[in-house]
Amino acid sequence: MRKFFLLLFMNFLGIILLFATGMTHASLNDTIRLDEVIVTGTMPKVNLRNLPMSITVISGNTIEERMQPSLLPLLTEEVPGLFISQRGVMGYGVANGAAGGMNIRGIGGAPTTGVLVLIDGHPQYMGMMGHPLADSYQSMMTERVEVVRGPASVLYGSNAMGGVINIITKKQKTEGSHQS
Repeated sequence: MRKFFLLLFMNFLGIILLFATGMTHASLNDTIRLDEVIVTGTMPKVNLRNLPMSITVISGNTIEERMQPSLLPLLTEEVPGLFISQRGVMGYGVANGAAGGMNIRGIGGAPTTGVLVLIDGHPQYMGMMGHPLADSYQSMMTERVEVVRGPASVLYGSNAMGGVINIITKKQKTEGSHQS
């Protein structure tokens, strides 16, 4: 009787394994393509005039006309309520004592607390010594700059108490990698 149950169990196990391998093979070939899904923090694209926040957009033409090598002096001139202190010997510096502090409408300061800096939508939390490198924001690589003045923590997180500076870089003209 024991051999009978053992033989029955082995047959049952063999049949299950046979069907299991067939099912995995079929499931690999039967993939379903889904439509592209876009996830955003807000509703679909909205006209700037309909937003409750103060937003300044600096176009690529304005950036090229000013011929400033760094974006920070340009931002100081173009964005109302944005103040950048320049305390470094060679520019804005990188350390707490020499960094250019950014504040929007009085919120921010040493070095960039309360003002979130984004490059192509990616936050720049850690540069050198815990803050973004202000000297690395070059105008020659910039397509446009969007500045949200005032609290934007609901959309961007707790680092955007004073506002958000979103630097959008120029796209490559051709695909692939290049070397010189």
